Amino acid sequence: MISGVRILGLVFGAFVLIYSFAMRRLGKLRRGELFLAQFLFVSVWLIAIYPPIVDILASMFQVEGRLFAIAILSSFVSFLLIIHLIIRLSTIRRDFGDLVQALALTSYGNDSVDGLDLANIAVVIPAYNEEGVIAEVLDRIPAQVLGMSTRSIVVIDGASDRTGDVVQSQGGLAVFHVVNRGQGDALRTGFEIACREGAEIVVTMDADGQHRPEEIERLILPIIERHADYVMGSRFLGHYSDRNSTRHAGILLYSSILSFFAKTKITDCTNGFRAIRASSLTRLELREPQFSAPELILEAVNKGLSIKEVPVSIMSRKLGNSKKPSGIAYPLRFGLAILKAWLRS
Repeated sequence: MISGVRILGLVFGAFVLIYSFAMRRLGKLRRGELFLAQFLFVSVWLIAIYPPIVDILASMFQVEGRLFAIAILSSFVSFLLIIHLIIRLSTIRRDFGDLVQALALTSYGNDSVDGLDLANIAVVIPAYNEEGVIAEVLDRIPAQVLGMSTRSIVVIDGASDRTGDVVQSQGGLAVFHVVNRGQGDALRTGFEIACREGAEIVVTMDADGQHRPEEIERLILPIIERHADYVMGSRFLGHYSDRNSTRHAGILLYSSILSFFAKTKITDCTNGFRAIRASSLTRLELREPQFSAPELILEAVNKGLSIKEVPVSIMSRKLGNSKKPSGIAYPLRFGLAILKAWLRS
């Protein structure tokens, strides 16, 4: 006679199957989630209908007793569920990032009267609580570089200070994220506006004053001369005031790893001072919300862009503190960003 536990298993399995198909028909369950539900249904029903099958599992796992075998199977199912939840959470975060970007672009479109009038170069600057230095950065950006006009686009990434007011008082374009999303998402918003308004070259630089706007010419010259589509600034080919730090060693290590994945020599993979041909930029599929440098490089390689490094300077920060995660968090998260970008490519 069938036991109560086995009847409960049959009822539970049937519920999982019926519920999963109902949610799938309503469009609320993805294919992978339906597969997990079916796997759970089949496992529960097989055990409930024919308990000796657990002995086969015990023999495969080389354990004694059905409970141990069921525990191993349960752990495997739990692992699949955890992986699924991580993927879903990543998707939700990406969708939220898209929403933040859409709000910023809508606000920009409503506030814009005559557009950016971007004839040539857009300088995209992600900024988070940099009211003390952003004015000097904008003042130093030349109005023209090699005969090409420039215009700055500062993406205020959920700042709580007066960074946006300072940018607007300096005549720069301030685009606002309602919440802090990270450098990668801020760049995506800036890229969208730059390409939408007809920029030919997009330059990116930091808002903390560590990059020298006077060196923009070095970045765009190879693009103008059609020697490259993507030009990265390298502190190791130029001037760097912090060569003996632990961070220095970490940059060299990650640059070596990224060079291996990209199959091209890269000396400074974390540098945010770069220039990209706008027509090439639109081909890149960018998702990373914060540590965007590895994704940009690997996407550029994957899409066939020609890459070149030029010497630039990295100066010491004058005011405020670095917005990068402190301690071991930064190298771990940057390393994870490299891995994710490589898996995607």
